[in-house]
Amino acid sequence: MIAIPVESDSCDTMSTKLFGNAPFFALVDPKNRQSTIVPNKGCGNGIKTASFLLEQGASSAVYGFLGDGPFHVMVRGGMEVYWLGTEAIPLNQAIDVSLSNSLIRVTPENAKEFLDPGTAAGACECGCTHG
Repeated sequence: MIAIPVESDSCDTMSTKLFGNAPFFALVDPKNRQSTIVPNKGCGNGIKTASFLLEQGASSAVYGFLGDGPFHVMVRGGMEVYWLGTEAIPLNQAIDVSLSNSLIRVTPENAKEFLDPGTAAGACECGCTHG
């Protein structure tokens, strides 16, 4: 299951830039491209969002802006994490790109290059101790 942060529960929604502040996630079955949009029960906190996605059975996630703390929670939980880019795109396009194997996989080795919480201070604000 691929987790894509989105702005609304509408089928024509856009991806959202801030991972932890995403009000919803589209959970996409890569076998049939079917998506279910669920409210983000960790909204406002990246670590709680990452934990919520693990509880939902997500095996991978894409993001625009993501802090160090949520990234490490997902990786430790066995998820693969991919950088979607910093611009919001339509959900259908985000699904296409996510399934194309063209996204950059973010790992602990390259994380410093691709992690950016997207906050005004430029630092993670989720309360993590990784930042």
